Amino acid sequence: MTATTTQLEASGIGLQMDNRWLWRELDLCVSEPCFIAVTGSSGAGKTSLLRCLSGQLSPSEGTITRGPVTTAMIHQDLQLANGASCLMNALGGCLGRHSFLSTLLSFPSEERSAAKTLLGQFGLSGKESQWASTLSRGERQRLAICRALLARPSILLADEPVASLDSQWGERVLKFLKETIVQAGGFLICSLHDESQVNRFADQRLHLDSNLPNGWSLQSMGGEVQI
Repeated sequence: MTATTTQLEASGIGLQMDNRWLWRELDLCVSEPCFIAVTGSSGAGKTSLLRCLSGQLSPSEGTITRGPVTTAMIHQDLQLANGASCLMNALGGCLGRHSFLSTLLSFPSEERSAAKTLLGQFGLSGKESQWASTLSRGERQRLAICRALLARPSILLADEPVASLDSQWGERVLKFLKETIVQAGGFLICSLHDESQVNRFADQRLHLDSNLPNGWSLQSMGGEVQI
């Protein structure tokens, strides 16, 4: 992957739900490694936008083009397997690299080692065998992040990934994501509600206006309007 290759491009996209346009004529071109913070009030369509960019939801208008790179998403509802261990949940992130038969009995040792390392980095060391359902909300959120990172994505879409974490863990996680994804040449698109986190970590801000579908804006954190 080169920094000048467009990996994700949205052209004139809009989404209508329940006879209401959430946003319209939205353009986004992701080619240079960056951390884009998606902001806006509740109901502005932040989650829906991330789902469209990931391919889980089709826009009502416009087109989205994705490059041949690995994309992962951290969902707000986490989508963990509650009846599986922390280790098995984390290992779910690497399934795209292996056939079903190769993981039927056990995952490769290098994948298990990588998963355990990530769990330790996110404060879950010693909980590898613990069921996900027994974890606290904050621990579950960190587990979902481990699973996404084990996919080794070039594009990581994250829907409020630190909403259930205290300020110390929140800053630690965002710093880790930026170092792991962006500084390695990838792209992080993350919805955030904490203004201080946006100002500290984001390279660009994509703001959605819940009252005006065409009122979205994309700005560098230096204030320079990009679109």
